[in-house]
Amino acid sequence: MTPVLPDPARLIILTVKYVHVARYQAISVWCLLLLLPFMMTDPVWGIGNRDPETGRIKVLYVGEPTGASPYPMLEADPLIIPYPVKASACVFSFEIARRSMRQYMPRTYEDLSSYQVFILSDANSGVFTSSQLRWFHDSVNEGGSGLTMIGGNEAFGGRAGYASWGPTPVADVLPVNCLDSQWFDPGEVRILEFDHPLTDSLPLRPGLVWMRSYDGNRVEMRGGAQELARVFPRTGQPAPFWATWEYGEGRTFAMAGDWTPGGGVVFMTWEYYGDFAINLMLYLSYNELPEDLETMHEARRKFLEYRSSKAYLFNIMEFGEKFGANMNPLSEIIEEADVKHEEAREAYLDLVPAQSAELLDTSLEILDRGVDRAMELKDQAMLWIFIVEWTSVTATFFAGGFAVWTLMIRRRLYREAGTTRFRGRL
Repeated sequence: MTPVLPDPARLIILTVKYVHVARYQAISVWCLLLLLPFMMTDPVWGIGNRDPETGRIKVLYVGEPTGASPYPMLEADPLIIPYPVKASACVFSFEIARRSMRQYMPRTYEDLSSYQVFILSDANSGVFTSSQLRWFHDSVNEGGSGLTMIGGNEAFGGRAGYASWGPTPVADVLPVNCLDSQWFDPGEVRILEFDHPLTDSLPLRPGLVWMRSYDGNRVEMRGGAQELARVFPRTGQPAPFWATWEYGEGRTFAMAGDWTPGGGVVFMTWEYYGDFAINLMLYLSYNELPEDLETMHEARRKFLEYRSSKAYLFNIMEFGEKFGANMNPLSEIIEEADVKHEEAREAYLDLVPAQSAELLDTSLEILDRGVDRAMELKDQAMLWIFIVEWTSVTATFFAGGFAVWTLMIRRRLYREAGTTRFRGRL
């Protein structure tokens, strides 16, 4: 793990100590004084735990990493590299979940602990081996990885016959206790800690639409954990909704409600749904959270839009090529858009989201031009198909009409018989 950078206050203390030691070395003192303003510069976020090879946050998303989840937002963000593992028997099936675990789940503790964050979202505890469950625990406790569990039928204490996570080593790292097969009815969600780094990084306010009614797994707080949000069901006692704590060298977070259509369909309509998931990854990996959320939100939205626009362009190209369209002229346009997108990605990673958003505007305009050109090439191919089909149908029509006219109308081609003779026997 890459260590967390010291904050400005610590840098000042280190500077003062160094000045004290070098008080008789005037040149060193002046150099330190000149560097002090740069050392106190407050970036958009500091560097916490990241992959040493890529400088990005590796996230193992285990459960239901589908399009109807935050997975596409995580995949579009330049700072995050998500790896999907289907492990939900409820969303998929036990057979698919077990096959996916065999194919894509890290096979050693070293491989698993190389991830900075784990997401367990409706993951079935029954498809994991005992070793894998222990690896999750040790990766958080000893390796400093972050872990979050998201509510659902297969989360926490389980529901509808699905197994509980309570008896597993993973339950030890959670900030809440898993209560077997317990569920709270829909109720209002209230934020308890607005000053916490995670909640402070989001535009949370009482009365948001998704806060009006939410159901999920009933859990109870553990000693030493911090409750960030609580739900007040229409029936029954209030229950923790968001909770977090430090465990060993790592940090974990629990969300009692679902964030997929299974129970979080209204939550998914929140404009900052993707920002919540991305900021949660930053928080769990000890990376500083963005201060200018609106600028960062705009850049993240455009990264996702670029991904969707490019996929749309490729679909048009694939459709046109099936009908013989030559899509080679689009290669230069796509390359031009990718260059601008890469510049936007670098600006985003260099903590300049405003510049990143401007570059993304340019790349999106280039893609729009590519879409228009692809539609033209497709229409040209379709036009030739129309002409060929129209010619074939018309030629067939005229040939058939001529045959009918010749055989049925031009009677003089037939010789009229004056009389007929019957030679049969009576």
